[in-house]
Amino acid sequence: MRVLIFGANGRTGQHVVDEALSRGHHVTALVRNASSLPPRDKLTIVQGSPMELSSILAAVEATGPNDKPEAILITLNTARTSDNPFAKLISPPRLLTTSVSNALEAMKQHGIRKIVYLSAFGVGSSYPNMLSAMKLLMRYSNLGKAYEDHEEAEKVLRASQVDWVIARPVMLTDKDQAAVLEHGEDGAAAGWVPSISRASVASYLIDALGSEKRVGTSLVISN
Repeated sequence: MRVLIFGANGRTGQHVVDEALSRGHHVTALVRNASSLPPRDKLTIVQGSPMELSSILAAVEATGPNDKPEAILITLNTARTSDNPFAKLISPPRLLTTSVSNALEAMKQHGIRKIVYLSAFGVGSSYPNMLSAMKLLMRYSNLGKAYEDHEEAEKVLRASQVDWVIARPVMLTDKDQAAVLEHGEDGAAAGWVPSISRASVASYLIDALGSEKRVGTSLVISN
């Protein structure tokens, strides 16, 4: 499969690229800095921003008219100056929502049907099942800005006419890839302080590219 990835140089996005290439997929990565990813076989790197429709169209067209992406996979997140939830935001406002909207327009123009979106546990219907401490952080820190943007991006996807898949991973770790468990859209059965490795998330997202059963779902996932 040929897939266009947003956020390919992020901590989870790099795992997604590795997983896709290891399975023989052809990857186009849209990144702000082309030097942030090493060149590899079956990897096309396009410099640009998903906040700009023209950049996405350039990425879709980068491999020629007969080898356009068959799906778009978004692993973006709202960045801060550090992992501290109170750290200053450095991503532009509405990064996720605007990127999703632009992706959908590019898909419409080029007849692409599939989009897979990396969201987070705590977004939408999964919010009630978050720990109270996390709810407080979302309310009083800049962490909440990312969740608000994820929620708006999910709404845009749900209102679209394409085949969308949303994944809501619990707390991310850098552990090895392991089996992935699905906990429905609300995550009620995810357990106490659940976690999932970025490598496991990458495997799940690549699986979702070729899975019809996950179309129209927004499942909470953990290890």
